[in-house]
Amino acid sequence: MSVTPNNEVNSSITPSACACSGNGNGAPQIVYAIGQLGTDFGTEARRDSFTQAMPPDMSLLEYLNENPYEAQSLIWTLSLDATPIYAIVPVGADASVTFDRLRAYLEDESIERISVPGVISGSVRLMSGQVVPVIIPEVRGMYSWSVPALVQSVMPQMAGTNVSEDSLRSQIEDYLNRIYYDYQNLGTTPQERALNFSATNAFQASVAIASAAGSQRVLDSISVEKSPICRPDSDCYDVKLSFFDPENNQRSNRVFRFTIDVSHVIPVTIGQVRSWSQS
Repeated sequence: MSVTPNNEVNSSITPSACACSGNGNGAPQIVYAIGQLGTDFGTEARRDSFTQAMPPDMSLLEYLNENPYEAQSLIWTLSLDATPIYAIVPVGADASVTFDRLRAYLEDESIERISVPGVISGSVRLMSGQVVPVIIPEVRGMYSWSVPALVQSVMPQMAGTNVSEDSLRSQIEDYLNRIYYDYQNLGTTPQERALNFSATNAFQASVAIASAAGSQRVLDSISVEKSPICRPDSDCYDVKLSFFDPENNQRSNRVFRFTIDVSHVIPVTIGQVRSWSQS
């Protein structure tokens, strides 16, 4: 797979018969996926061309940094549990910026996950023979993160509380792992996009987790529900985190709710985090 100088996707991308969202209005399928970044050559011939162009002692990443234009000749993949679920194909005026960001993500070994919002357009065959959907990404909504960096960003908000950094890190890891594994998804339905965005924009969730940790509660469940009230021309969903006291099952749960609008390719949060007790 490659992108021509005018940023048109070449013929190795198979157009889909309909990349619409299934709502009957012909709108493209919006996706907000999270996963691990990787690369694929697509064919043995393309792999051999890279092998012949690279010095024997040079890694692929070093070669791409010296020859950034070659990034468009690779298939950039997004994987869950080492299984590719999407190919990321930057196109348009922002293509070079997007490729630069992908290279930076690949180079940073501390990155655990990335988010890729965009629309689905066709499919591509990987070197293994697997065919995966193509995401045309929206670079403004692409982010990377790691748990340690997230904990460090939240800790200043916890000044004066009895929440330790180790305790907060453990609970944030639990929250993210629940989304990564128990709730892993392709990020195509509104509920999935809201859930995935809550992991990307995990600062709100982390504040809720830290507040619950301060009252000796731990995460019990995560749910996503259609918001009963929403502003015009929006598609709002409530992400609810329920926490319980593992030492006292007679104590009421604490529920935290934040609202996410997924009507656009890049979701946004609405309002403040709300919380209440629930038996």
